[in-house]
Amino acid sequence: MLSAGVFDSVLRDALRVAHRFARALAEVLRSAGWDLAAAAAAAYPGVSYSKPGHCRYALLSRVCLAMFDGFDSYQFGSTADTDMLEGIDLAIRRNESLRRFIEHSDADPMELMNSSPDCEFALFCDRKYKQLIHPGIESSLFENSECGILPVMGAAGPLYELFVAMASSIWTLHRLAWAYDPAVGIFQVGRGTEYSSVYMENIVPRKGFSVSKELGKPVRPKVGFTVVPGFRLGGTVIQCRVYLDCGTKEEGIIGSL
Repeated sequence: MLSAGVFDSVLRDALRVAHRFARALAEVLRSAGWDLAAAAAAAYPGVSYSKPGHCRYALLSRVCLAMFDGFDSYQFGSTADTDMLEGIDLAIRRNESLRRFIEHSDADPMELMNSSPDCEFALFCDRKYKQLIHPGIESSLFENSECGILPVMGAAGPLYELFVAMASSIWTLHRLAWAYDPAVGIFQVGRGTEYSSVYMENIVPRKGFSVSKELGKPVRPKVGFTVVPGFRLGGTVIQCRVYLDCGTKEEGIIGSL
């Protein structure tokens, strides 16, 4: 059951929900008067986009990196006592992670939030909401709301339901990751890193890389920012998805390296 293919399938499901949430959030912010291009420039200064609409990848990046922050911890960002965890047998921990993965996969996340507001998943949603939605975004989302803040423990419309669905899918993926032996690792690459097809996938596919007329040699494009982190399962690498900086004008195209 615990193959790289299984993890990749669950990851793809989670990313589909993250894409939907990011698109919905972008629409709400745009309606509230936000300049998404300016927001993208503030998030990743100096990155050149090949098309104006590609600034949406900066928002998707912020969403994904915030949601996956702490993924390499068994507690996934919880402040629970880690000393107690060190004494738990690794085999028991893996079995418990698998059990919780199966259990949560069958659950309705909204029902779980409403029926058990103090459960680990509900607290995870609370942490991630506070990490992802800073006060400036929150004021735009709820400028017409009497309460002013998102009631994290209750239903609050389509955008909130999408957030909970996204959180649920990533929480489920995290449970699965810790059922492997060894646990699945996570990584991302920094700006300016040379593109490598072994560890990276261009989130905007293109046919080739630029060529310098002066040197006549292929020029590897550079990473503008990581959009979706990558993962390691033993010797298997699931590529991180990156946006390539288009600051250097392309003068020719050659085949992929």
